[in-house]
Parts: sequence; C-alpha cells; structure tokens
Amino acid sequence: MSAKIFRDPLYNYIGIDRTRDRWLLELLDTPAVQRLRRVHQLGVSNLTYPGADHNRLAHSLGVVHLMQQALQHIDGSYAGEDINQARAPLLAAALIHDVGHGPFSHLFELCEGADHEVWSKKIILCEDADIYRVLKKVAPSLPKTVAELIDKKNVEQPAWMRYLLSSQLDVDRLDYLRRDSLFTGAGYGHFDYFRLLNTFEFHDNPDGEREIVWPEKSMLAVEEYIFARYYMYQNVYLHKTTRGFEQMLIATWKRARDLYREGQDMHLVPSVRDFWSAGSPDVQQYLRLEEFTVLQQVQNWTTHGDKSVSDLSRRFLARRHFVPIDPPEMKAGLAPSDGRFEVALHNLVQSKIEYNPLEMYCLKGAVSAKYSQPYFPEKEPDEQSVKNAIRIMVGGKPVEISSRLERLKPLTEVPVDRVRYYIPRELHAQAIALRNAWV
Repeated sequence: MSAKIFRDPLYNYIGIDRTRDRWLLELLDTPAVQRLRRVHQLGVSNLTYPGADHNRLAHSLGVVHLMQQALQHIDGSYAGEDINQARAPLLAAALIHDVGHGPFSHLFELCEGADHEVWSKKIILCEDADIYRVLKKVAPSLPKTVAELIDKKNVEQPAWMRYLLSSQLDVDRLDYLRRDSLFTGAGYGHFDYFRLLNTFEFHDNPDGEREIVWPEKSMLAVEEYIFARYYMYQNVYLHKTTRGFEQMLIATWKRARDLYREGQDMHLVPSVRDFWSAGSPDVQQYLRLEEFTVLQQVQNWTTHGDKSVSDLSRRFLARRHFVPIDPPEMKAGLAPSDGRFEVALHNLVQSKIEYNPLEMYCLKGAVSAKYSQPYFPEKEPDEQSVKNAIRIMVGGKPVEISSRLERLKPLTEVPVDRVRYYIPRELHAQAIALRNAWV
C-alpha cells in the first residue's frame, strides 16, 4: 500500500503518499506536531458542547487533506514550474500552521498575550528542533518558506499560495468550520466544500500577481460558506457559556501571575514556573506548557491562600461558570453603558463578595467586531483581493460576491464591537434588576 491512511470522522480517509511525501510523515511524527494531540481545537468549548473534544492535530491533518485536493485541482487545470515547487511548502504549512498554539488554543493567547502565529514561526525556525531538521532535508530554504507562508503579514511568497492557506476562503477555514460543526453537534457548518476546492481559478491582477477567484457557477456555494461561517461564530465560537469560562480562566491566570511577580508562592508546577520566570521564554519552555499542566496548575490553586484565585479555580473545575449580563440598550441616541452602568454593576458585585478584587468577579468581555461580523470585505475594488474579499468572475472580471448577492449585504455592513459582562450566577437576578431599572 503506497499511502499511509488515517481514519477521520469528517473525510473518512486521509492519505499521505509514503513515496512522494514520506518527509510529511516524518514531520507529522515530530514531538512538536504530536503535541497538538493534546491541544483542544475549541479551547474550553467542550464545557458547553460535551462532544467538542477534538484536537489541533486532527484539524491539521484535515487541512493537509484539503490542500492535497486543491493541489490536485491545480495540477489538472494548470501547468508551471512554480506550481510544482509549491507542493512541499503548502503541504508543510498545512500540517504545521497551528504548531504554535498553546493550551486550549486561542484561550492561552488571551492568558499570556502569546500570539500562536509568532510561536509557530519560532518553532519552525528553531534549528535545534526536529521540525527544522525535517524541512531542511527536503530543501535548505523550506523552513524559511513555510514560516513566511504562515506569517499573514509576510508578502514574500506568491499571493495565490498565501491566500490558499490564509484568506477569506482558505483550506484552514474549510476544515475547521465543518469539523467544529460535527463535533459540537451544531448543524451550522454545512456547505459544498468540494465544489469550492474544485472550481477556483487563477486570475492575474494588474500587478501581475496570480490570485484566486471563483467562477460565477460557484456563487451559491460561496454564499453557503459565508452563512455557515456567520452561524458558527454566533452559535459556537461566541457562545455565552464558553465565553464565561474563558473570562474566568483569563482572570484567574492573570491574577496569579501578578501575585507571582509580587513575590508570592503560587504553588506553581515546574513548566509554568520555568515559563513565568524566564525573561524571554525559549521554544522548549513554551512547548512544555500543556493542557494537563495548566489543569494541574488550576487544581493547585484551589487551595491557595488568595481567596479569589482559589474560589475561581474551584468554580472553573466544577463547571460553575459566570453568567453574562448585556449592558442596557442605547436610548435616545445616548449609550447608557458610557461607563456608569459598568460602575454600578461593579458596585453591586463588590457589595456582595467581600474578598473580591474588583476585576475578578465582574469581568468585561469585549467581542471584536471582526468576529461578530465574520465576513467584511474591502469596499473599493482596487483594494480587493481574496485575502480581504471573496470574488467571482463576471464578464471576465473579478467582482466581490456581495455586490452580486443582495442576501449577503447585511453581513458586509460596518461591524461594531460588542461588550458583555460576566458575573457569578448567584448575582444574576440582582444584576438583571439593576439593568432593568437602568433603562
């Protein structure tokens, strides 16, 4: 059998050619990639959706599978030396684009301010690590090329390669939307991904760069994808219960770190102690931070002398999450949430929990506009590319899709940031009464 086969609940089979792409199997077996088995794809969403226990490695294999399909489509439709040379960088980037994720994925970024893409590049370019050695054997320049493909700000690599991996419609999103929908049980992530992968075309922009567009016949498949993305954000990624758990862990982590910097004994597990004590943590110190060590750390804090740290740690492990409170709606053109409601809510919480450091029991969670409005293209045609707009070919010219489909217009309005507060469940009724009195 020439292919290494992986059973996958989403695609049934994922195959990697043992002859042509043996190096990809070696890359898969490196410790840093295998660590992704122990990183939840959806952070702490399994506390909301019990089935959401899938991991970053399964997702990464899915992205490899979709990248293989995209490359097969290109091979059948186009020819050129640059496309042949793109195979190894694109497959490698598909497999290790998430290698820099910390425990609980994006949640750890909020705890530590650690950008997973920055860490992915550091890990790939670490000459003492196995990933670097595997890539270097394939081609001397491959580590640098893969790191550049993963860096969204880098423009050194061809536009079509960068956009296939990271854009408004890329193989990463095509996998995680459907995979997250499957494992959460939410039925919102369904769309015709096969058509999207097998109908895209190359188009040369005025600067001579080859970009990716879709034919008009794929317009409804693109629309279906955009709505699926919107529904998944509203119903899964921004779920209020999940956000409450996230805010609790972020607040606990930051409070403990502040106390550690003040010289207090925080009962740290070795990997957390090494990471916190390092002025500039290295790759190995970062990779030793795992979900099981974070959970052990939170368990240690349940008996800590700081009442807020111990209480929130116990609440987190026992699934006693904070509940959301939305600020009052705008009235007569004025925002009653101009700061006064927040102060009043803080005062209410402070009066009920005597050992409450102000920031720990009334947590403010801001939802970035880019998440509440997952598709927001550039409006000016000369600024549009597949990175910031999804375009279809109409009359031989690329056109942003919402200009052809009126149903998409509401998704392209100027988005706004949204604020929500999270407080202990036992104070929910009183907080609702406070808000109702406010309006």
